Amino acid sequence: LSAFAAALNESSASSPDASILESKLSGPDGVVTALLPKLWLPQTDPNNSLSILVHLVEAFPKKYMNIAASAIRRDIEHNFDTTKMDTSEQTYEVCDALILALAKLLVAPNSDTQTGIATDAHAALLALCKWDNHEYHKSNTCQKLFQHLATLWKYLEQQQKDKLRESSTAQMRIAALMIDVCLLGGKEVALALSDDTGGVMNKLLHLALAFPNKDPLLQMTALDALEVLAVENKDYPMTSERAEFLLGNDELHRGLLYLIGSSSENVEFDPINGYAALRLLTEICRVGISNSVVESTKNKFYSLLECFQKALHALEPRGESERLSYIYAVSNLVASCATSTEEMSKSILQDTTLLHGWLSLLSRSSQPKLKSAILSSLSQVIEPGIWREEQDASIRPSDYISLSLYHAFGEANNQKDPTECLLVSAKSPFVEERLGAYNVLRAMASRGCCVRMLLLYKGEDGNSIFVEWLLNQDNEFTNEGRQAKYNIVQSLLADDNNIEGLISTKAFREMQLWMKRGPAHTTTVPWDLATE
Repeated sequence: LSAFAAALNESSASSPDASILESKLSGPDGVVTALLPKLWLPQTDPNNSLSILVHLVEAFPKKYMNIAASAIRRDIEHNFDTTKMDTSEQTYEVCDALILALAKLLVAPNSDTQTGIATDAHAALLALCKWDNHEYHKSNTCQKLFQHLATLWKYLEQQQKDKLRESSTAQMRIAALMIDVCLLGGKEVALALSDDTGGVMNKLLHLALAFPNKDPLLQMTALDALEVLAVENKDYPMTSERAEFLLGNDELHRGLLYLIGSSSENVEFDPINGYAALRLLTEICRVGISNSVVESTKNKFYSLLECFQKALHALEPRGESERLSYIYAVSNLVASCATSTEEMSKSILQDTTLLHGWLSLLSRSSQPKLKSAILSSLSQVIEPGIWREEQDASIRPSDYISLSLYHAFGEANNQKDPTECLLVSAKSPFVEERLGAYNVLRAMASRGCCVRMLLLYKGEDGNSIFVEWLLNQDNEFTNEGRQAKYNIVQSLLADDNNIEGLISTKAFREMQLWMKRGPAHTTTVPWDLATE
């Protein structure tokens, strides 16, 4: 290694012969194995192992690139595992040259046909960024990485037209890594947006939102990458920096509204990427429901909601997939408006066009999946707490809004009583539709103002009594359905509901017994009656 390093440092000499090194160290695998331990201790490495490895990869890519990428990934994931390392004894160092070398593997000549190389580089760099996050950014690894990614992106933009496909693939690999790093924390998002690191996030925004766009498929991939940043994730909770970016970035809002045919721009819905933009706007609405931001950002978000509401009026979904996207978009818009200002709440409740388009079950007799989506989305708006592990009172709409939406559901379905509509769906032969109805009934049972209305409900014919339907365990035979009905009983028996005086003593005791025994409880018939 010392002789090879010396030969490599002589600028006048030709490229040193790697075959001698390989013969001494049992081939390329042995060479890489010998070099790896010194990569993390550059100050005690007189041979500069990283320079040797970089030279071998660049001079003999077919022989060394795949081996090096895979070995470095394994070594990093072992040495920089934040769940196991002892930070008090940790002496590893990540030099700038190593970060650059790994970043280059994302756009390496062979990485388009050997995707494993780029995958290994992605995983290795992400592991280093997790370590940097764990170390409170003392190593500046994320900052250095974003600077190199911005430089590589600029290089790709300057490529000739005959290399555009390869450049596009490499750009999206850079974007995917940047998004994954941004999920780690707020500092990472701030770095991705900073001009000091080259503003790599802004480059992705331009790719996703530039118009006219010559590569709609690349634009779709860019929009999908941004959607990952907006989706709530248990492992990587939403940070204030991410929320501020998603709810307050004017360029992002304008571009997305343009793609879905914003009326203020007088453009039509983009036939290729309109629904990708719609999904991202839907996720942004979700972020706005459960995250608090500064007043200026909040005002920008409210302005986005107003434009989004207008744009949805012109949308005419066709087919089940488009219809599902429309349902989720309207329901999340309604949820956002319901927890914003009084004026916006009033505006959305009076928008019968959107409410009917969202809540109508008519003409969907053969589409149980759509019916289930409509019903479940309504339950999420009425009572978000049943869908979230941590209940936040600030995202819970008022009783007035919940009741208004419940009655709007009845009006959208031939102006029937909403409870009657739910009981019809609760008796459907399709389990998806039944589960959707159970979700709405549970949401209503979780709100004290609605409990009395449910328990005292009797249909026009007197046969559609809610309590009788609930206690009839013969009308549900699936485990999921029994669990869902049990959840309704749990909500009804909550301490603050006090339902004992609203139903018969027998029905109340049956509910208590059901509550005690669990979802599998069934009412037994005495043997003498069963055989009479």
